[in-house]
Amino acid sequence: MVEIIYLIILILIVWYLMKNKKIRTLSFDLWLTLIYESDLTAHSDIRRNIRSEKIKIKLSKHNIDLSAEKITSVFNDISRTINSGHEKGLDKKFNEWVLQGLNSLDIDREKVTSKLVKEIADVIDEAFLEHPPQLLSGVLEMLTSLRKKYNIILISNTGLTSPEAYIRWFKRIELFDKFDGLFFSNDLSIAKPSEKIFHLAFESINALPQEVLHIGDNLNTDVCGSKNVGAKTVWITNGVNTKFSCKPDFVAESVLEVKDIIRDHNI
Repeated sequence: MVEIIYLIILILIVWYLMKNKKIRTLSFDLWLTLIYESDLTAHSDIRRNIRSEKIKIKLSKHNIDLSAEKITSVFNDISRTINSGHEKGLDKKFNEWVLQGLNSLDIDREKVTSKLVKEIADVIDEAFLEHPPQLLSGVLEMLTSLRKKYNIILISNTGLTSPEAYIRWFKRIELFDKFDGLFFSNDLSIAKPSEKIFHLAFESINALPQEVLHIGDNLNTDVCGSKNVGAKTVWITNGVNTKFSCKPDFVAESVLEVKDIIRDHNI
């Protein structure tokens, strides 16, 4: 009987220590957490139009004539499919989505070569780099300060932009060096809220989930996903109030409030 009591006490001690591990790593979402379109949304009609025109021109050089409207419609459908999959933790490689888009344009299959897929992927990235989103003012300074004490990683559900294009843009705006690790869903073929992407990211920097604070705007992919593996969470509301599907540990209207949360709660 005494041995059983000791065992129960030991289990409770281990549980308490794991539950109250000190945070060593901050994990950030990207879209609608660190970056936004100029109208504070997650997509840009201007960029989509640029993308369609570039695809139209590139296809015409291969004797494939399609309207920009048709291209816009198809690739917008692809974007919706990507976003729907993300909610279930699913994704594919960026070039696989480009191939799916080309096949949906009803182009003769023999014309859809790996060379064409790469060319279209490149112009899609060009559109992103020509008309990129905006980094929230104050983010660079915040990350610079936080990195003095914490490991900083990014876990992003990404759409029709390659990881390479994001990295090029990050370097351009001096964001790249703020992170100790970058994890893009369309590079790994898995997305938040899948536990796999969180485990992969955390293990890459030798962090236990209990040592991670994940910050993001999506209650399903960010909050539920990271809580399911044992991380603590900050939900970024962007001024929107809704019912909790998973209760976050902390709530903030803007990511810039994270420093205050860390200070006020001695994280």
